[in-house]
Amino acid sequence: MEASSSSVKSKKEALKTARSRQQFWKKEIEGANKRVKKFHRHGSDIVKRYTGTGKNDDNFKTSRLNLFYSNTKTLMSMLYGNLPKVDVSRRYADSADEAARVAAEIFERMLNLDVQENGKELDSVLRSCLQDRLLPGLACARVFYDVEKEIVEEVQVIQEQDPATGEMIEIEQVIEVEKVIREDAPVEYYYWKDMLWSWGRNFASLTWVAFRNDMTEDAFIERFGEKLANQVEFRSMSTDNDKNSAEDKDIVKKAEVWEIWDRDTKKIEWFSKTADRTLDSKDDTLGLKGFFPCPPFFIANATTTDYIPTPDFKLCEDVYNQIDLLETRINKITEAVKVVGVYDKSSTGVKKMLKEATENELIPVDNWAMFGEKGGLQGQIDWLPVVEIADTLNKLVNQRDQQIGLLQQVSGMADIMRGGLDNQYEGVGQTAQKAKFGSVRVQALQDEFAQFATDLMQLKAEVIEKHFDAATIVKKSNIEHSMNADLIPQALEIIKNPDMPFRVVIRPESVAMVDFAQLKNERTEFMNALAMFLQSAGPMMQESPATTPYLLKMLQWTMSGFKGASEIEGVLDKAIEVATEEATKPKPDEKAAAEQAKAQAELGKIQAKAQADMAVREADKQADLITIQAQTQADIAKIQADSQADNAEIQAKMMASIQTEIAQSQANTEQSMASIQGEMLKDVEKMRMEIEKIAIAAQIDIEKEATKADISVLADRSKKDI
Repeated sequence: MEASSSSVKSKKEALKTARSRQQFWKKEIEGANKRVKKFHRHGSDIVKRYTGTGKNDDNFKTSRLNLFYSNTKTLMSMLYGNLPKVDVSRRYADSADEAARVAAEIFERMLNLDVQENGKELDSVLRSCLQDRLLPGLACARVFYDVEKEIVEEVQVIQEQDPATGEMIEIEQVIEVEKVIREDAPVEYYYWKDMLWSWGRNFASLTWVAFRNDMTEDAFIERFGEKLANQVEFRSMSTDNDKNSAEDKDIVKKAEVWEIWDRDTKKIEWFSKTADRTLDSKDDTLGLKGFFPCPPFFIANATTTDYIPTPDFKLCEDVYNQIDLLETRINKITEAVKVVGVYDKSSTGVKKMLKEATENELIPVDNWAMFGEKGGLQGQIDWLPVVEIADTLNKLVNQRDQQIGLLQQVSGMADIMRGGLDNQYEGVGQTAQKAKFGSVRVQALQDEFAQFATDLMQLKAEVIEKHFDAATIVKKSNIEHSMNADLIPQALEIIKNPDMPFRVVIRPESVAMVDFAQLKNERTEFMNALAMFLQSAGPMMQESPATTPYLLKMLQWTMSGFKGASEIEGVLDKAIEVATEEATKPKPDEKAAAEQAKAQAELGKIQAKAQADMAVREADKQADLITIQAQTQADIAKIQADSQADNAEIQAKMMASIQTEIAQSQANTEQSMASIQGEMLKDVEKMRMEIEKIAIAAQIDIEKEATKADISVLADRSKKDI
């Protein structure tokens, strides 16, 4: 707990008057400044180290490899490469709640439209926040509600009673109405030194958050009045340079004003340390769930000891310094590696050889005998020991490379992630494996950054929900031109619900740098998994359609593990809704359906039996006819064989008799067939009439059950309306 908090018995008592509030917040702000003083100092040093403008650590000029800059730029590129795509969905995806689905679509349209229209501003906010997180270790952004209104005159018709006649008459009157011209929920970046907060172990435990605003005198007077302007100090604001010159200071003097959001009292206080009272005090202007107009800080390595960041650089600072020291020594020794030596000044020949001699030239030496006694050329010149220096240089380079390898282990930034290879003998498989595992630690930062952006958009959605007019929401979402226009009134009612039933999500892959090769592999992997699922589940869904929604839910759960599948989750959600609707449709009466199916089966049996009997009888008559014809032909052949001498008259009589018998036989056969067919048709007609009676009775039962169900539903609705 802060020391300032112990100086008052009750915060409620300390905030009773403007003067007591001034004293309370002065102590709170001073205490917070003391707690973050060390963090601010380290943060400034880290920023200077990143830009290469910091002081040298040694008395001599330090040569820096500045791997910190390289690693930070690489991380920034990996973590953020695209403007975020906002996904909004119902908290509970109930298929029957179509209005909630449309409300979620409205939010998604508005937020993504804002991203597109204000892309440059949002990009600047996100990049600044990401840089602050990677350098000093703290980043913050906040939301506002910006509205522009105008007073317009409208004609209103009212009804009044005529005093003379007592009748109601219509009277037109002109009234002034406040009309919204423009409203927005902008997002603004806040510099990490312009933030203070109460003591706490995490963001949820903070009781207040303060934002510093440097206001010009004109702006101050317009906001708080001239009387208070005479009490505050206006001074030239300077940069964070070690030695600020006149050029580093702002020409226009400004006053330091703190905007304090106090969650305990749900009030906003404006404070300046030189005033004798707080500048202003207002009730909560946004009405957000978490009260604060900013999401949880994008903070580095915070612990539960105190909610103060520990920059990533501080965890690797010793290794960075060791690399810089080795690099400095390498540069110094490299400068010393020269082909230089000393010689005997009295030996003029040596001097001429070194400075004046050209190629293939002989140099005369005076007193050759003495020159030889001194050891000749070897005895006259002593060269700098280059071999020893080069050996030392190689050892320093190896030591530096070892330190760089150690830095990679500590920071999690493998060489392959920066686009380089530290081992030329590594194969393609080794390189791919190295890149895969090197990105594991980066994934945590990607999720952290995506969560920060998600929280920011969630606050923006809350502002829209609580403050935007319905007309503005409909216009910006363009929902009236969609297929769901008829559900707009119900959707607006849901949006204006104090408890917003939506999930706002920004997925890490939507903001991270796109690796097209990796994306292709992820999508290929997903399609293979999808094909295997459909191959296994497809037959089951065909045999039992009622299982389709559950199998699709399993597919949705499986998809959640693939980054590349996030873009088609909406399609799968719709498929699940349709499948669920089909599975939950009311089914006809099973008893009536069974009776109807039984009747149809019996009819089929009767028809099949009748057709079989007819076929048997027809086959029998055809056999009889063939037998008669064959017997007749045999008789004719016998008569012709026995009496070839018979005259033509006898043959004619015989043939006439035979033909008469054949005709009579055919007539009898046709009569029998007609009789059989008539009997069969009578049986079929009788069975058909029986089946129709059964089907009509079953349909009547189904209609009765449906009428009972409708009456029950109407009764339930009447009870709910009452």
